[in-house]
Amino acid sequence: MIDQSTLNFLSEASCDQGAEWLSDNESRLKSARRDLMELTSQLIARAGLLDPRIMEANLDPRKCLARAPIAKGIGSIAVRVSRSKNAAATYFMRISPGCSYSGGGALLPPPRLARILRQTIASHTGKWRGIVEGPLFRTYFPNGLTGGHDADAKGYVKNHDALDFFNLKNFGACRSVSDERLMSTSLVEETVKSFAAARALVDYINRATTRLPEAG
Repeated sequence: MIDQSTLNFLSEASCDQGAEWLSDNESRLKSARRDLMELTSQLIARAGLLDPRIMEANLDPRKCLARAPIAKGIGSIAVRVSRSKNAAATYFMRISPGCSYSGGGALLPPPRLARILRQTIASHTGKWRGIVEGPLFRTYFPNGLTGGHDADAKGYVKNHDALDFFNLKNFGACRSVSDERLMSTSLVEETVKSFAAARALVDYINRATTRLPEAG
């Protein structure tokens, strides 16, 4: 669960208070970071029971929590399942009062990874649809994949069965998390359930993108 004081800080920080305000509230910033770091560690430990790769890929939980966004009112957590630089998909959680979510997939993957992912979807459409239109996925992510389209995604057969997926910018699924849930003792359990619901999507994306050679 997240402490109320952390949510209060994130709410105030999101208003772009400026450097002076942050300096005056440095102790609150550090407290919020500790609280979010504790949540990150709990998520890794709990999710690792379902997917052992998580423990191997996140040996240092501090690397899962983005530092800078906290000062801007956002707690951003990314839990990897592979150490490969090309593994575009992760499990993730965003903590931001009134706009929090959890889930998995690849949000705004680099262009070269997005291209190979679209090519994989074109070649293995049945498997893709089986995931994003499956009952478990739809139960946890009723709105489907996160929106956003790439106008430069062209070159596919116009009547292709997966045409509606070829111009996506985001290949992630997000489940909304209320402020009440953030402060609930069931937060970790419910978040890990959203991770589990997104596992097939995460694995599909990473199998596609890790076919590429490691970046130098």
